[in-house]
Amino acid sequence: MNTCSSIFILVFAWLSVIKDGFSQQTINDIIDSTLTIKRDVRLDTLVMRHIRVNKLKDGFDGYRVQLFSGSGTEARQEANNLRAEFIGLNPDIPAYLIYQAPNFKVRVGDFRTELEAIRVQREISYQYPGGFVARDIIKYPKLSIEKEKSEEELEILEEDWLKEKE
Repeated sequence: MNTCSSIFILVFAWLSVIKDGFSQQTINDIIDSTLTIKRDVRLDTLVMRHIRVNKLKDGFDGYRVQLFSGSGTEARQEANNLRAEFIGLNPDIPAYLIYQAPNFKVRVGDFRTELEAIRVQREISYQYPGGFVARDIIKYPKLSIEKEKSEEELEILEEDWLKEKE
């Protein structure tokens, strides 16, 4: 019993010393402490490579609706005609003529999600029944400032054109 009580007293004394050691640390000691992060240099190389690759892409991964794909002597003209027709019917949706050897393709829209692309594909399916959703690199959306700037530029061009006509 004596041994048991002495062990209990030693454990209690040890815990009180530990408690006192933690309570003496002030908030200033915590704030003034520094954090050193050691990382592999190869991590910086990977991040820089990722940035370079994304700058070269000129867009980001998304979806478009493909309306035409063809090769041959008349494929380019067919693709241009289809693109012009689509732009005439749907001026608010961008249309792209893409050449991936040996095919000319017409793809429309810049959709971030597959669901958006499917919705538009269904809307235009009565005009273009063979259309399907395809993954592609899509353009960055225009910011509101860019839209305002392009509208101002159009107004200036229109004014210049009217002045030249007079």
